[in-house]
Amino acid sequence: MNVKEEARYWKEQIDLRKIWAPALLIFTGIVLMITATALFFELAEDVWEQEKFAFDQVIMNYFQSIESGRLTNILRTITETGSIWWITAASVLTVLFLWLKKRDVHGVVFFILAIAGGGLFIFVLKYFFQRERPTLAPEYDGNGYSFPSGHALGSFILYGFIIYLIGREKRFFKTRMFVIGLLSVLIFSIGLSRVYLQVHYPSDILAGYAVGMIWLICCIFSMEMMKVYRDKDKRAYLLNLIYHRK
Repeated sequence: MNVKEEARYWKEQIDLRKIWAPALLIFTGIVLMITATALFFELAEDVWEQEKFAFDQVIMNYFQSIESGRLTNILRTITETGSIWWITAASVLTVLFLWLKKRDVHGVVFFILAIAGGGLFIFVLKYFFQRERPTLAPEYDGNGYSFPSGHALGSFILYGFIIYLIGREKRFFKTRMFVIGLLSVLIFSIGLSRVYLQVHYPSDILAGYAVGMIWLICCIFSMEMMKVYRDKDKRAYLLNLIYHRK
């Protein structure tokens, strides 16, 4: 069978209108994972070799030049939304919502896996690279090693997963888009606050976002695959396609 006949068969069997959006999301996820992986390894290699990043110093010098008491208070508040205690509290509330309101067992399991896995990644990577912070500041959770940023990684996973949960809902489109926008700005602002407060280099933030993105996409993709596997109708449909194709 030639290529045209093969394409015609799958076009007859599959409603392309129903699969183009999921296919686009999967493709986008793969591209983002590859990009994030390349970024992390590029940063990690230079950190391991103890090389300096020119953009680190340029950005930190700029923040020092605009430092003010009011801005410090604002960013100090924002940075708390990426702290361990905040992420833990928000995670507990999210799990309760998924369990009691949505009855989403898969959501609970993979959300816990995402948060716990992120914590494990931070512990292992910080111990492995042992990069010193630009400034030790316990009052801003600025103690221990610097690379990658735990606030950046943790906030990306927590708020990224919540964005995913909101995005898959079908009602209140404008409200959902507004909340998704706010959470996206919050993720970025948390990373910004860590650099402004001089407890992280910008490269730490980028690495935290990269690892958080990789792990978040893995967890969400695995959860969606699990749902397809557990859905008898979808599984039977896919197996029927494969069986008849053979």
